[in-house]
Amino acid sequence: MLPLVSAIIPAYNAEKTIEDCINSIINQTYNNIEIIVVNDGSTDSTINILNRLTTKIKNLTIFTISNSGPSKARNLGIQHAHGEYIAFLDSDDKWLPDKINMQVNYLINNPSIAVLGCKASIGKFIKLNDNKKLIKISPLKMLLKNHYSTPCVIIKKEVLEKYQFNIARKYAEDYLLWLTIAFNNYKCYTLNQTLVELADKQIFGESGLSSKLWEMEKGELFNFQQLFKEKKISLMVFYFASLFSLIKYFRRVLICKVRKSKQ
Repeated sequence: MLPLVSAIIPAYNAEKTIEDCINSIINQTYNNIEIIVVNDGSTDSTINILNRLTTKIKNLTIFTISNSGPSKARNLGIQHAHGEYIAFLDSDDKWLPDKINMQVNYLINNPSIAVLGCKASIGKFIKLNDNKKLIKISPLKMLLKNHYSTPCVIIKKEVLEKYQFNIARKYAEDYLLWLTIAFNNYKCYTLNQTLVELADKQIFGESGLSSKLWEMEKGELFNFQQLFKEKKISLMVFYFASLFSLIKYFRRVLICKVRKSKQ
């Protein structure tokens, strides 16, 4: 029997996108998936839509909490998940039909892999230079760049029973989790194939949390500080990673200014 995959979706005021998001799971070519949606204190009609969907989707479970952010919502979903693997999806994003089937096949054939990502398209699906190659993400690679967009990740549940999202952090908290896992000697890989369609917006600087560039940067610098405190990286590596991150931050600021000037 195919291993069960638990799909976890935090949802806050997602009335315009949540049904399409869930349908992208229903339409997977992999057919052993449970869907866990955590309604994060929505004030719109999200919960009404979810309640309607539960009448026709038997593998859909809903939890409602007061608005606490995606980290707490994801952690709650993890606690109630029954799957051998956990896959995350945000309420305004979608999986392409072969996403879970392809990733699970790689995980079955490569049982030492703990975390597996993939490529994502921004907005309408665009396939660029995909070769289905598995790429190893070493701790150093992870330190220099967050290689995982959360809706692209599938991960062994046993790993998430040890390490979860830091609910005290609002920015780069997913990156902190991937760093923690990588620096605790778990094997992390990504698949060079586009299997996720992210919401039609720029990765940074346009809307939502990503528009607050300095807050995001502080979150990333905090992550490096945590690794140093836990003696996962040396002082020299901490300074190098922080400097490299700041260089990327100023580049983003410049890109945003240029983008705004062209509007």
